[in-house]
Amino acid sequence: MSKVSSYGIKVIRTDTYVFVAVIFLTIYLILGSGLHGDDYAVISGAQKVSFYEYFYPSPDKIGASIFNLPNYYLFRWTYFTLGYDYQIIYDLIKVFSISLSVYLTYRFFTDYLQKDRAFILSILFCLYPLHDTTSYWYMTFTYVLIPSLILFSHHIIRNNKYKIGAPILLISSFAHYSSPPYVFGLAVIFIFEKKFKKAAIFAIPGFLYVAYYFWIKFNYAGVERRINTDLSILDFLKKILLQPISFIESALGPSYWLKAFYAIESISLVSMIIVAVISVFAFLKVKKISKIPLLSKSLLAGLVSVLILSFGMYALTGLYSHSAFNLGNRSTVYGSLFIAFLLVTFLPANKKSLVFLLIIFLAPVLGLSDHWKSWNSHQKIVIENIKNNQKLKEIETNSTLIVTGNIYSKLGPFAHIEFFSMPWSVSAIFKDSVRTKNIVALTPYVVINDDYLIDPKFRGKYFLKDKLYVYDSEKDLVKAISAKDVPELIKHQPIIVRHWVQLFKDTWVQNIVVWLSPRLVYLFE
Repeated sequence: MSKVSSYGIKVIRTDTYVFVAVIFLTIYLILGSGLHGDDYAVISGAQKVSFYEYFYPSPDKIGASIFNLPNYYLFRWTYFTLGYDYQIIYDLIKVFSISLSVYLTYRFFTDYLQKDRAFILSILFCLYPLHDTTSYWYMTFTYVLIPSLILFSHHIIRNNKYKIGAPILLISSFAHYSSPPYVFGLAVIFIFEKKFKKAAIFAIPGFLYVAYYFWIKFNYAGVERRINTDLSILDFLKKILLQPISFIESALGPSYWLKAFYAIESISLVSMIIVAVISVFAFLKVKKISKIPLLSKSLLAGLVSVLILSFGMYALTGLYSHSAFNLGNRSTVYGSLFIAFLLVTFLPANKKSLVFLLIIFLAPVLGLSDHWKSWNSHQKIVIENIKNNQKLKEIETNSTLIVTGNIYSKLGPFAHIEFFSMPWSVSAIFKDSVRTKNIVALTPYVVINDDYLIDPKFRGKYFLKDKLYVYDSEKDLVKAISAKDVPELIKHQPIIVRHWVQLFKDTWVQNIVVWLSPRLVYLFE
């Protein structure tokens, strides 16, 4: 009896030490990553919202957050109370979310795998470099937290603890519009195992959320913009075809390996030392890993269902394809769960394979962390320059300001983290520093049409016959220009590479991409 007790204590201590190590690693990865993308626009909008309006928001003002109310109340308060300040609190929340997600995912996979493999899988899924956005962009960390909660509720319900599992599942289902593929996909596991009562209990919150989603859609016009009602059957079929193709390319094709290479190229000396220390420690301390388990057919069916359902959901929008780069790579989180499962399930049962997996996984992860933290520091400098530039404050109200530089961060030759690429972010960052509201960043896809500068991607239109100024955000310089200078200004902007397919402009590759998704034509312009 004492031997069993001692063994139990040893296991508990080992588990505790490992999870503490994960927390410290996460702290290192996240602290300093700060704010990005839509964070700036939401903070800017939050400054106009009263305390009452925050707690009792109207659907027309809250926008898409009406579909994610638990997420809105649990995590969006930071935008209203902290603003741009105290970014360390944003980072600490991200640390808490990732650490908790690792634990919750681990608990789910212990129902199917040995503890060591379940732990490796949870780390791979939560920190997978394919969806680094979900670790460093505050707005999207719930893309990992929500599925982790749904996975955990599945574990709890499997163990007949309905009074705990059902409320967690219900809240998680309503916490984000990304939840239905997980809820219905994981219900397939119970169906496959012929546990129909549990399958029904698990699927009900998903149906309730879908009903709620469509109720909002039909009762509050303009709030829902994700389901494209104008899609024809042919368009939908093309989008369905695009989903697996773009996912396989981003997850296994050139995009992933290019991203991994340039992520490692961005790694700092300190991060290199951390990778080396963890790898050496694992090689010396890990005696062996558990044998390759029998493949759980029910789990495989469930995870494949999650992935297929996500393809269908994204196809309905007509907006998303999978990409390893940019803030949009959060869409790859569904497939990352499946890939992590395959990697761990078939990982050879020897410590050399474990160390190899650690190195090829940790090096890109830490390199990407260094990239995000470096870019956040750079963004702060640019924003401070804008606040302190007196020339910007002198620009007349009825003028147009053209912004150049800092459209994206550069991960090797690839554009990665959006900064001035989105007009709402540009407006939020410049709004207190200039009097004019006519501000446009010179992105690669803007064109001149008659007397207007047109942004076809975001449908912006800027009059060129007003007084014109250009702000070089790299040099922090403002100068007046005329309309005839704009074509030359556009011509001298550096080429922005968002995807390697851009190298095949005016070829059959471009024709196929644009046929599958006409909105991607801007990549080749």
